[in-house]
Amino acid sequence: MSKNNESINTFKKYVYALDLSLNSTGIALFITDGQFIKTLTIDTRKEKETKFKLKKIGKTFLELIEKYPPKLVAIEQGFSRFNKSTQAIFRVHGITNYLFCDYEQIYYPSSSVKKIITGKGNVSKKIVQECLLNKHPHIKFKNFDESDAFAVGKTYFIEKGIKIK
Repeated sequence: MSKNNESINTFKKYVYALDLSLNSTGIALFITDGQFIKTLTIDTRKEKETKFKLKKIGKTFLELIEKYPPKLVAIEQGFSRFNKSTQAIFRVHGITNYLFCDYEQIYYPSSSVKKIITGKGNVSKKIVQECLLNKHPHIKFKNFDESDAFAVGKTYFIEKGIKIK
């Protein structure tokens, strides 16, 4: 087998796990075999207008797609609470759906993620993060957005019967 064929055959694909937000989007990246790569945050709190927040989110996703070619995107499902914030978050979902339109997208309700990770569907972000850190003490989360994204990814892998490495 030539070197070119070897590189094609070993080309890695990634699972993106997302906790979408207009102000602080959490991302966890995994290889499709369950190997954890990293978590990161797209922080847009310094941007004054929604259009600039969306632009930063979109630009960051495009850079990540180039560096970490997706196979699948697992997303925490949006929910309705307050009309204005609900409308804003769904704009983030729209950009995300568009940028990842060529890849499978799976949505998970927050309560389902919490139940799979902690055993209860109505716990706080802090409890979710603590539960994750108990099982994965080597992982460092900068915030709840990153741990929520990791929880979405872990939910996907649990459903597929794949252990996170």
